[in-house]
Amino acid sequence: MTQRRRRGHFAGGLKIGSIAVLTQLPVLPASAQTAPPSVSTDATGDLQEVVVTAERHTSTVQKTALSITVVTGEQLAEQGLSTIRDVAAQVPGISMRSSGPGQTEYEMRGLPSSGGSSATVGLYLNDVPLSAPAAALNGKVTIDPDLFDLSRVEVLRGPQGTLYGSGSMGGTIRLITNLPKLDETEASVEVIPSVTRGGFNWGGNAMVNLPVVQDRLAVRLVGTYKFNAGWIDRDVVDPFPIGPGGACGFGTCTRGDVSSAPIAARFPRSNWERIAGGRASVRFQPSDPLTIDFMGMYQRIGMGAPNQVDDPPGVDALAHYSPFDIPEPYSDTYRLYSLNVNYDLGFAQLTSATSHWSRESSWTGDTSEQNQSLLSVYFGFPDLIPASYENNDFSKQTSEELRLASSGQGPWQWVVGGFFSKFESVFDQYAANPAYAVLAYGGPAANPDGIGYQAHNPYDIKQFAAFGESSYQLDNGLKATVGLRWYRYDTDLTFEQSGNYSQTGNASQFTGAVSSSDSGVNPKFNLAYLPNEHLTLYAQASKGFRPGGVNLPVPVPPCTEQAPLSYKPDSLWSYELGEKGRFLGGRLTVNSDLYYIRWSNVQQLLTPPCAFPNTQNAGNAISYGPELEIAAQLTPDLMVSINGAYTEAHITDVNPASAGQALGGTTPLVPGLPLENVPRYTANAALNYSHPLGNGYRLISRVSATATGPSHDISYYFQELPGYTIANARLGVSHGPLETFLFVDNLADKLAVVTIDTMAWSLPVPSLTRPAITTPRTIGVDLTYKF
Repeated sequence: MTQRRRRGHFAGGLKIGSIAVLTQLPVLPASAQTAPPSVSTDATGDLQEVVVTAERHTSTVQKTALSITVVTGEQLAEQGLSTIRDVAAQVPGISMRSSGPGQTEYEMRGLPSSGGSSATVGLYLNDVPLSAPAAALNGKVTIDPDLFDLSRVEVLRGPQGTLYGSGSMGGTIRLITNLPKLDETEASVEVIPSVTRGGFNWGGNAMVNLPVVQDRLAVRLVGTYKFNAGWIDRDVVDPFPIGPGGACGFGTCTRGDVSSAPIAARFPRSNWERIAGGRASVRFQPSDPLTIDFMGMYQRIGMGAPNQVDDPPGVDALAHYSPFDIPEPYSDTYRLYSLNVNYDLGFAQLTSATSHWSRESSWTGDTSEQNQSLLSVYFGFPDLIPASYENNDFSKQTSEELRLASSGQGPWQWVVGGFFSKFESVFDQYAANPAYAVLAYGGPAANPDGIGYQAHNPYDIKQFAAFGESSYQLDNGLKATVGLRWYRYDTDLTFEQSGNYSQTGNASQFTGAVSSSDSGVNPKFNLAYLPNEHLTLYAQASKGFRPGGVNLPVPVPPCTEQAPLSYKPDSLWSYELGEKGRFLGGRLTVNSDLYYIRWSNVQQLLTPPCAFPNTQNAGNAISYGPELEIAAQLTPDLMVSINGAYTEAHITDVNPASAGQALGGTTPLVPGLPLENVPRYTANAALNYSHPLGNGYRLISRVSATATGPSHDISYYFQELPGYTIANARLGVSHGPLETFLFVDNLADKLAVVTIDTMAWSLPVPSLTRPAITTPRTIGVDLTYKF
């Protein structure tokens, strides 16, 4: 997506420490200040901390007794972070898997969302919940909004089950936009040309804020358009080398030498990306106590192909090889409307947050080669036939949260509220070729169109919740917090299937319905000790959960056993100790924590040999490890930041109903098996240097590196992915309203595998893996002008 900033889920530079850390550094005179932009001063020159609303009250990062990292809008701009993936790559304890924009799943603290239909990390845009459960891919992948003109990003690690509910068992990411200013006219524009492997990328952003009625009504408009030229070729090979078959009992377990085969047609840079969108915000304050905020957002993402290459031959080829000319486009259109009404009652703030969003996604997968592998084994059909897998997903959600939060800075703080959401999705799939008609049960007449698989799956879920959280701080520095959330959900899935890979084995319809519901409570207990303004110590025990879901029936044949049609909710208890401290007069900040999580009824994705994955409650698991963030102002011009996390996450015991089954076709599900998509470690380091050049000019530079440890993932086989390191550099000059940066992302041009999960693009077979990889070296310029 964007040129300089589009780094997949790996890149970025090294986090500037934790912003929770950075905001505590000393403020220097304007002529010498080199600390991050989030550091500001009041009229007396005293340090002002970054304000957050993670606990539905206004507080500061260092005084919030939970593991939180905040990146301000100024830091997003200076570090060149334009996507959630850019930010998440720099935050300890977060892992991701992605095939491109709008196709990213986030995990925190060793809690993968590869199984189930719901994410383990919640995503919010202001008060709007965006990561909703679904029976399709979009239930776990998030939208990918550009982060231009954001106020801040708050990353809350650990279960957020009390205030944020289901889907936040691993943590919550909050995107907080800049609100319209009632008394100021302002505008800014950003242009970002760059080059990746010879391909020219371009695009930019713009913002304008207009007071309509002074101090009463204002409008803020933000627009984005960006194009990335791509770097992966799509080669049509003729004749296509199938390779020797039968070596492992599953078709062509060894792929032919596609890189040496004749190329009939080449489509260079097939994974181009285009993003267009914007948002309009209106703030109306008819009286001092009452504020009404309306926001509308639109975004459309288009891709020519996923950011995936073929293995074999491997990532260095930067290519996808196919026997037929079958493009793999992806499109994603998102619309959002929200209305927030806030009324100051004096003793408390009353907030109503209403939202409605809709999302339409479609993608095509080239499955010609994979189909040949499956059909040759299960049907004795050796021929290569053109095969594409069409997917269309429409989803929408309406939600309402009403809450009342205490006002003031007294020792007793509280918040109570209720939540409701109604989510609906329709997931359609279709794959057909008349050549497959001969394989139908009952002969060609029973399936004349050669439908391989067709499905129509409407899915609905309603969620209800009531929540409350209360804290009291004593004079001796002790602060106790207790929270509770009651929840209930009801799901309904109707499925309709047909085709050779369905239960009927032909064009006849196989229909059914599955319903589920559950209710429960999520408690939270937190004890903090704040002996002075420089130190916060805390201990916390909290519970998180996510809803259960449904599996679609698997075809028999080729699968020999039917998967369970539904699975239960999973939940966890998390125990955490943490500290936040400032030392050396504020020049050194150290934030650290240690957590231990017990995860029950883990929703685990299982891939049987017949290549049709399903989710089951596989058993129980644990995840634990330390997280550390350090920032130090070495000189008035030079700052260093380091952060990292170590994660141990594995299955502890297996559900008897899932015993004997396997991950990735061949790896047995046994105690000790690592949880997938969880890097063993992540580490970040950055050097920031800023120096005045005279006449109002200032030099700004940054060098950073992000290391991601080895992890495990599933395509057909359960595999360990090697770790990798991505380094970045930025050098710029600011003068008044103009900032100009030269940047190089992925300095060493490292091509590393990020994930091998097919993300529904193709069927998993042993002869071919299609890994998503890091973006190659990108060089560009970033120019911003503020009016």
